[in-house]
Amino acid sequence: MRALLVIASLTLLSAPAFAQLDRLLAPLVQPSATRSGAVRAAARNEPPASAEVRATLEAAPFLAELEKELTARMSVSGELKLSLTRPWQPVTLPAQDFAIAITELPAGGLSGAFFLRVKVSSGGELVGDWQVPLSAQLWQEVWIASSRLDRGQALDRSMLAVQKVDVLRERLPLVSADTDPASLDLTMSVAAGRPLTRRDVAGRPVIRKGQIVEVVAQQGLLAISMKALALESGAAGDLIKLRNLESRREINAQILNENQVQVHF
Repeated sequence: MRALLVIASLTLLSAPAFAQLDRLLAPLVQPSATRSGAVRAAARNEPPASAEVRATLEAAPFLAELEKELTARMSVSGELKLSLTRPWQPVTLPAQDFAIAITELPAGGLSGAFFLRVKVSSGGELVGDWQVPLSAQLWQEVWIASSRLDRGQALDRSMLAVQKVDVLRERLPLVSADTDPASLDLTMSVAAGRPLTRRDVAGRPVIRKGQIVEVVAQQGLLAISMKALALESGAAGDLIKLRNLESRREINAQILNENQVQVHF
């Protein structure tokens, strides 16, 4: 009897009332095709077709890209390693790809700690523009004293060993293992196991003080040569002072090789 009364009541409802009831029930009802598609996707462990595929930028890939970009921008020689000095919060990306652009290099150059201004984009969209606090290591192969080295010694490879060092931790610039030690003389004593610094060495003189050398002078088609006494030591390309053996006048000349200097008019 109750069922007949409900049916009778519904029959008495107007068309607008039915439309309102239909709108109320709509969010609770899904087409059978949509339900079956979702079931099949769940069975294959796939996201629904309408779900957005998003990625997350973690610290490791961010730093790896930053190392490559900074090495290229600053022409860094050696192996650069960066780490964050503050905790990293993973960044949600709108696409699987991402790109990094350094917009502001460290004002004081590369050092053990600095800030870097960085923009990150993904899927053609700007994701963030941040000032990132970083610490850095720069590993390079340098010359290390195998035993104690004394001032005035002429260096050769047998006195030294090659070792990888974080050069950013050193107060003074170090001598790279790419430099031929045979071209250097010691100006400071160096303890065993210590790296050679630029302060410890000087270019080995090609001409030494007190040496008799040939002075070459040329102007147009006129060329002359004379003998002179070197009053200073110097390496190739250095300008040194000499004394003409005949006139006793002092002149300046540029070192060409171990026996010859050139006067420029």
